[in-house]
Amino acid sequence: MFGMLDFRAHKLYLIIFGIPNFLLLLISLFGLPFAYYEIGKSYADSYITQVIFSLIALVIIEIIWTIFVTYLSKFYMFLFGLFVDIIPADGRTEEEAKAVVWNGDKAIHLIKFSKKKPKDWTDEDIDKLSSGLFNFFYAEKRSLRFAKIREYFTKNPKINYNDWTLNEFLKKEKIERDIFEKIVTEPLYRLCAIRYSLAFYLIFLQSI
Repeated sequence: MFGMLDFRAHKLYLIIFGIPNFLLLLISLFGLPFAYYEIGKSYADSYITQVIFSLIALVIIEIIWTIFVTYLSKFYMFLFGLFVDIIPADGRTEEEAKAVVWNGDKAIHLIKFSKKKPKDWTDEDIDKLSSGLFNFFYAEKRSLRFAKIREYFTKNPKINYNDWTLNEFLKKEKIERDIFEKIVTEPLYRLCAIRYSLAFYLIFLQSI
């Protein structure tokens, strides 16, 4: 075993597990929807029963897949830990260091950002969280939202900054993220949108 700073360990992690993770992503996006459809098609003799069987398959396979991916991720980290001793950099905790190994620079920015109070947010902080390929269409909107949050909590120092007060402010100002922004900018929402859209097409439209 050899020691390696978390941000450097991220590069090694990508080299080792990048291809397997990409294959898992393809299976999740395209393999699972076709599995739901084919199972329903194999065991049904009418459109209604095919849809029912496909939906049952969807629920069961989703549960199995979630459990599989969860334990596979833990196995990855266990296996990686057998050879690499992850050393937290910049005062990060062990859990934060693991997040950096998984997600690289994105995790570093989020960790730094989460430890700051809104009044301490810099324009550079906001730009980093608003930039990126999938943030392109919402970059201006995200920057404006962060700026308003910073302004509000700076002018109201007696209000504690937490999830509840933040959500209340976003609702009041009507600047919450809508479902479309979440789908475009959040990997999990984006993955689910693609997978379930394909599943919907195959189960309900392709079966007709």
